[in-house]
Order: sequence, then C-alpha cells, then structure tokens
Amino acid sequence: MVTSSSSVKVELREQTDVYVVATWRRLMLLVWRRQASVAGVERSRALFQPWAARQLGGAAFLVVVPPQRTGPPDEATRAAMQRAASTPGGYLKGMATLIEAEGFIAASARALMMRLQARGTQGPAPNIFRTTAEAAAWVAAVLQDPEVTPEKLEEAIRVAREG
Repeated sequence: MVTSSSSVKVELREQTDVYVVATWRRLMLLVWRRQASVAGVERSRALFQPWAARQLGGAAFLVVVPPQRTGPPDEATRAAMQRAASTPGGYLKGMATLIEAEGFIAASARALMMRLQARGTQGPAPNIFRTTAEAAAWVAAVLQDPEVTPEKLEEAIRVAREG
C-alpha cells in the first residue's frame, strides 16, 4: 500500500499494532510502535532482502525506536537482531538505528543497540542516531541521495508510523 504526504511517498510493506515495515526511496524503515519483537525483526529481514536486491545501487535499513519508554529487547529478540545483522547481503549499503528518546534510558538503549548490531556483522558498520537530522545525513551519504533531508525523513517516519 502506498501512502504519501505533500513531500514524501512511502510504501507500507507490513503493519501490525507492534511495528510497521515501510520503504521510502532506497531506504527500508522498521518503525516500532511498541516493544521490539522477534516477529518484527524476522519479517523486516524477510521483506528487506528481495526488495533491496531490486534497488539499483543498493539500499539501506533504518530501525526507528519510538520516544515512548520501551524496555530492552528480550533474549529471543536480541538473537533475531543478531541473525539479521549477520546476513546482510551485498545490496545492503548500511544499517542504522534511530532512538528518538532522550535521557539515561535512551543512552543505555543506544549502547545496547550498538553492541547488538556490531556483534557478528559482516556488512557495513551499524550506526546509532539520536536525532532525525543525524540519521538523514547518514542516509543521504550512504545512498548518495541528496534528496534525503531531515524534514523528509521525519515526514517518511511519521507517515509510516501512522500507517
């Protein structure tokens, strides 16, 4: 399903009450609505591989953790994240996580995500971002896409989240 706003066109690949998997330009978004789950990680991985293989010049993957307070992923979800990070495929230009929250809990979550994504990764190094502006600069650079701006990425995330 394609949904759009005045500035972005987002394709919703799958949505549940827990997560949304969407694509915008050559970027796949896994936008968590609630606590991360094995199902969301595995489904996004399954959807990413065939979609990304069709993208000329490769694609990137961005996980978006909501600003609401969420706990760390359980053991099964951490294992699913490690599996996903260890088999990226040649079309993956980069993987990143945007943790929209602030404060000590958010800083702890960023540290945990960095450790999870870095362990066993064979592809490009993972990145953890605090702001949409940081994430947009990374996406624009890794995909060599000057059309990616903080405002458009923020809008794409909002459109995906609202489904």
